[in-house]
Amino acid sequence: MDIQKSFFAAALVAATLIPNASAGTNGFYAPYFRGVTGTEVAGWDRFSSGYNVANQPDMSGFNTGTRATLTQLDPVGAVLGSGNIYVGVGGTANFNLHYASLQPIAQISFQIRTLGTEIDYSGLRLNYVSQSKSVSLGGTPTTLAISPAQGFPGNNISLAYTWNITDPGVNDFTLNFKATGEHLSLDAITLDVMPTTVPEPGTWALAGLGLAAWAIVTRRR
Repeated sequence: MDIQKSFFAAALVAATLIPNASAGTNGFYAPYFRGVTGTEVAGWDRFSSGYNVANQPDMSGFNTGTRATLTQLDPVGAVLGSGNIYVGVGGTANFNLHYASLQPIAQISFQIRTLGTEIDYSGLRLNYVSQSKSVSLGGTPTTLAISPAQGFPGNNISLAYTWNITDPGVNDFTLNFKATGEHLSLDAITLDVMPTTVPEPGTWALAGLGLAAWAIVTRRR
């Protein structure tokens, strides 16, 4: 019963698209399952390494520990005073986000804020292995916030991606994405993961309809 109450409370929060408290200017929101028992969240707002060293989540409230890491692989990358990862002249930002779960994964929500040059949206891939089979998925982003970049190509833009994982036994994955050119500044990222043990809203709705039908039949008898 406590899990059910937590689930509906989280769904109510998501329905109003309340911004992430740690990244309020990014347009980020809380997915409907955030906060439900068993779900996990990681957030990066200020990075510590611009090249070849894994960045651990730094936003308050994350619960993935060191099982979620973000690494930038282009040698030109560096961390600015603002805490952003910036990849300038001669480079094309190349990111690897890896996550290892404690239980099989059902849904993934990924939100990203970049300034200046944008990422290659068609080239972003979610990679995992299920039953000895390698799977690579793309995704269509939802724009959360956008404004013109100051003095650089592209836009200052916040995006959200969501994947429903139907393959069984997926316990870890890697997100790979690159910039379309020089002058990308990575501002913030959040990652929310729901395991298969947490029911989706439709599951609860169907259960409610079933109980209602059972009550009607019982009353008639």
